[in-house]
Amino acid sequence: MTDLDRAIDFYVDKLGFELGFGGKVGSSALLLYRYQEMRWMLGLFRVDAVAHRCIAEYHISFRMAGKEVDSMIPFLRERGIEPVHPLGAPLQGPMTEPIVHGWMPAAAVFFKDPDEHLLELIAELPDAPRPEFLYRPLSEWRGLIGRAVS
Repeated sequence: MTDLDRAIDFYVDKLGFELGFGGKVGSSALLLYRYQEMRWMLGLFRVDAVAHRCIAEYHISFRMAGKEVDSMIPFLRERGIEPVHPLGAPLQGPMTEPIVHGWMPAAAVFFKDPDEHLLELIAELPDAPRPEFLYRPLSEWRGLIGRAVS
């Protein structure tokens, strides 16, 4: 992170992580996130510059419960975070609804942190996989499988 203070504020104040170890004074911080019975740790390290060479180097996914699929975009917007489609994705611009990775299947919403790392909220769907359904809106998925909003 080029600005560790700003990154800690983003992850703690906007996304609900807890400061676990380290902090704004120093070169790193370890953040904790509790979600239901799961816990995650995210390490933040101060760097002079962030060089994004390929998406795999800066893409982090956070698992959500399937029942929260419809609340992912409102959750982000309530915190002043605008969901966006990643560069090179079949859809572009602001996200108006989650997209579906049919091969899993899972619904996903993408957004960026202050250093432009690509973050993803992802929730597994209870349906059978459909690998041919790639990066399309959740509403299309629901129409295909004949299931209304849960």
